[in-house]
Amino acid sequence: MSLRYASAVEWAEEQSASATPRLGILEAYALQRHPDAVALAGDDGAAIAGMLRPRGAARRAGDVAGWALGLALLAVAGAPLIGMATLMGDQWGIWRLPIEESAPVAGVCFALGAVVQLVALVAWLVRGRRRSPAWRWLSIGTAIVGVVAYAFGNGLASTAGYGAWAAWSAPIVVAIVLSAVSAGLHLLLSRPAEPAPDPVVTAPAAPPDAGTLRDALDAIAPEDRAAALADRDAAIAVLERRGLIEAERAAEARRAPLGGLHELST
Repeated sequence: MSLRYASAVEWAEEQSASATPRLGILEAYALQRHPDAVALAGDDGAAIAGMLRPRGAARRAGDVAGWALGLALLAVAGAPLIGMATLMGDQWGIWRLPIEESAPVAGVCFALGAVVQLVALVAWLVRGRRRSPAWRWLSIGTAIVGVVAYAFGNGLASTAGYGAWAAWSAPIVVAIVLSAVSAGLHLLLSRPAEPAPDPVVTAPAAPPDAGTLRDALDAIAPEDRAAALADRDAAIAVLERRGLIEAERAAEARRAPLGGLHELST
């Protein structure tokens, strides 16, 4: 993966006039073509190295699977809305399925909605009846959508003389009942949500091994190391010229060895 800026100079030129530039990031951009070294150059370097690290096939597959699962859950949670829309069609009457075709679709969609409500209710009980606004509003929404769908479908079925409506409307009724019960229990019997855990205070991380960073820098070809240093110093000069750092600060930064800017105070 490539970064937004191809060099430290380019990064320095793009900094806002009101910004307080971090010298560690400047040097990380100068060393971006040497990820083994930049990963050891402080927190900023490690962050840049993480952006440079190629995404493995397993990680990409995990991302795709995560998106697919999320979309599937969204589709299942929104199934009752799809069922209602199938029965009602559009508001202009241009797209509207006959009740013989829309009723089975609505029945299946609300069956999924009923399953979601049942699972949510069981999960609520297992979790100790902890308050969950998201699930509560999903239950309320499902109940409202179900009532509208049932009333509209019932009218269509009566007009068309569609006798199978009783069977296909049963899942709608079940979804309405389950969602109403779930919403009522959430409102009346929920306990407060679990408090956030106390922050864990850890000891400060040990500074990176300077010898390891020095070894990584020494492994860079001399001409590449010189190019990174030149890019770094040129970027420092840009910040100084633009008034983003003072002359004393710029001089201190230039005196630091390559890989040492992250150790300067910010």
